[in-house]
Amino acid sequence: MRKPGCQDADRPASSSALSMSTELDWPQVGRDNLHARAYLMLRKALIAGRFRPGQRLLLKPLAEELGVSVTPVREALLRLASERGLVPHQSRTMMVPVLSVARFREIRDIRIELEGRAAEAAANNISASDIIALEKMQEQLMLARRQRDVQTVLAINEEFHFRIYRSSDLPVVCGLIESLWVQIGPLLTLNDFSASATAKDHPHRAILASLAAKDGAGARLALANDIMWASRYLEKAVVRLNQPAEDKKKRSSTASFGAN
Repeated sequence: MRKPGCQDADRPASSSALSMSTELDWPQVGRDNLHARAYLMLRKALIAGRFRPGQRLLLKPLAEELGVSVTPVREALLRLASERGLVPHQSRTMMVPVLSVARFREIRDIRIELEGRAAEAAANNISASDIIALEKMQEQLMLARRQRDVQTVLAINEEFHFRIYRSSDLPVVCGLIESLWVQIGPLLTLNDFSASATAKDHPHRAILASLAAKDGAGARLALANDIMWASRYLEKAVVRLNQPAEDKKKRSSTASFGAN
């Protein structure tokens, strides 16, 4: 199975991009509601970082992977484009957008506000069993980081965050957070493991400590620090993605010359 971090952004979406999304993931969607099924699965794939910035999504391969006709996939892609999760590309394809630096920073700042608000509320509501589950997730996440398993890191990170947000009992805020993750999720594939923290100083540790202490203000601050920590390498990736093609070629050529 190809990991998201190893896919070529210019390649169309392949079956591996949706391999973790099965019918079992969506028990609330009836078999007759094909549009909703396609939409939810593709939206989940964007949030979970299963597509890369600049990747083309082709109708027929996606329809085959989802087990539906082309029509509900086309409708789902158009709906995701209206949510700014995709952009039109050529006649019959959509593309995962490459965010500008300004847009990335805007989304980052809004995430800090909304996700911090959800974490603060979650500190008052979260159960002991949820905290135990989050602790186990964090152990699994750190193991996956050491193994440089991008796909597993992204899956656990998403589950970790949204388990906290769901505990906030703020459904409107959670919906807005999901909409932001639709836009930011593909960037998470550009994971820079050189920025990896140790098990003790990973930003999630401060979030967990605050939640366990029912410290809402602390949870909000820790969540903001987590977003800023990841944003340091994500913004560098966004800058690289927005470099003109000629500049990229020159940098590559220089790097190759220096390596010799």
